[in-house]
Amino acid sequence: MSIPPTTSAQRFGVALLRVSTDKQFQEGESIETQRRKVEFVARRERIDIVRYFIEHYSGRKSDRRILDELFEFLSENRDIDAVIVGDIDRFTRGGTEIYLALKRQLRELNVRLVDTTGIIQPERNRLEHLGVEYQWSIESPSHYAEIFMAEKARAEASDILTRTIGQQIQLTRDGYQCRAANFGYRNRKITTEDGKKKTILVPHELEGPWIVRMFELKAEGGWRDDAICEAINAMGYQSRPTNIYDKDTRRVLGQTRQKQLCPKQLNRYISRLIYCGVRCERWNQDKPVLAPIEPLISIDLFNRANRGKVRIKQHKDGSLEISEDRETYVSRRHNPEFLLRHVVTCPECARPLVASRSKGKSGNYFGYYHCSRGHRYFGVNKNEFEKTVANYLDRLQAKPGFLPLFREVVRDVWIQKNRARKSESDQITQHIAALEGRQESLLDRIATSNSRLVQQKLEAQVEELEATIKATRKKLTSTTIREDEIDAYFDVAKKLMEHPTEHAMNAPTKEKIENLWGFIFKKHPTYRDLVDGTPELTLLYRLNRDVGVDREQLAGELVSEWNTFEAEVLAFLLI
Repeated sequence: MSIPPTTSAQRFGVALLRVSTDKQFQEGESIETQRRKVEFVARRERIDIVRYFIEHYSGRKSDRRILDELFEFLSENRDIDAVIVGDIDRFTRGGTEIYLALKRQLRELNVRLVDTTGIIQPERNRLEHLGVEYQWSIESPSHYAEIFMAEKARAEASDILTRTIGQQIQLTRDGYQCRAANFGYRNRKITTEDGKKKTILVPHELEGPWIVRMFELKAEGGWRDDAICEAINAMGYQSRPTNIYDKDTRRVLGQTRQKQLCPKQLNRYISRLIYCGVRCERWNQDKPVLAPIEPLISIDLFNRANRGKVRIKQHKDGSLEISEDRETYVSRRHNPEFLLRHVVTCPECARPLVASRSKGKSGNYFGYYHCSRGHRYFGVNKNEFEKTVANYLDRLQAKPGFLPLFREVVRDVWIQKNRARKSESDQITQHIAALEGRQESLLDRIATSNSRLVQQKLEAQVEELEATIKATRKKLTSTTIREDEIDAYFDVAKKLMEHPTEHAMNAPTKEKIENLWGFIFKKHPTYRDLVDGTPELTLLYRLNRDVGVDREQLAGELVSEWNTFEAEVLAFLLI
């Protein structure tokens, strides 16, 4: 069936406006330019535009969400007579096949396609003068012109991409910048010797020092990633805000929130070659080249910061080689020379200390424990720090006769507690039996009751009793320490209290030193606690310090704090 030609009657239509890129949206044939053209044609054709479909997407694609919405709208509103576009290339750049398929869909909906350039003409019946109509007799006078324009649009898109992308690839291989500047740099236009303007990267006045400091701290080897992040954030670091665009109109809705540096982002920065002036990406076939820019850091600093994970080697002929050896990379986060930083905390913020070495005027390296997380800098020389720790640990040595006496006291109190626990267990068992009896009685009453309200109240009482029974049974089945577990605890206590400094300072791993210090201290002491002699000790060490070999006082303290002693023994057994 042919689509009727233009008449003077008022008709309804929709408009499709499309741009491919943000630059085209701002500078080229923008949405507003297309809108003015479409509105002019609509007034001339006496078409009332009821809706504008605005698309920011490539016309070469076949999976276009806006087109799907357009055809769905036309299916639901069969009084629409026309779809107006700025030009055939605004409708599609997919070539003849896609153009004819889209136009066929419009014909099935009895909708006409109109362009502002006037190329597309209404279809007509070539046998109209005979009063006969066939499917093959319906054709458009502009059919060949439309095919030509559709193919031209496709070829034009290919030509544009070939010219622009090809030139960008060549510029990238020459080391120039073809996109937004990397963090730490800004773009600057220069004029080359051949008189052409090209874009290079130059250090950003604010962001550049942040990047340099990241590499310097990472290269030192003694800083944890989170500590580096806190130091850089203290310098004022914030990520760049980026514009948020409307997905359809591409208008700016706002900007993203600026974020502080995190360890994941830190490691992304550290692995980027551009900061030492090297480009290596797909467009230069993954071959590293020196970019004509001022690097933020040297290749040597880059290699030291990455510590073998990524390494750049510069040959005598000026060529570069990049090697990755991530499997053999050894983390120094738990450096065995600075394991005490995991168990002694900062006196200012009570967080684990940071440890590193710095080079002195003599050329030698000196170790330091330090911290500056949101407070004034705290730092102590490694030798002085370890001397302070050793002096305090020496004071924890067991007093003569304390350990065997305390072991006897523990055994006596344990026997008393077990006897009392057995009596308590019998009482709990009887209490559980009584609760279960009451529960059975309530269940019987529920079965014989005819009132739904009474049944609900009785059921609520049954549920309360069930919760009480479970809680009481939990007390009955609670575990208590056994005598062999107490013996194992005292075996370790004997070694640690006889030679506290030797064991607590020379643990080989982070896990081992944390376990040993957890045996001695209730919580990790600060450096000032060790200087003042005021850390919080576990019960064993506290009684050795405060009570000594007074049997009666030991027994009294242990009885009152038996639950604490049990918890410490059980915690030791879980190590």
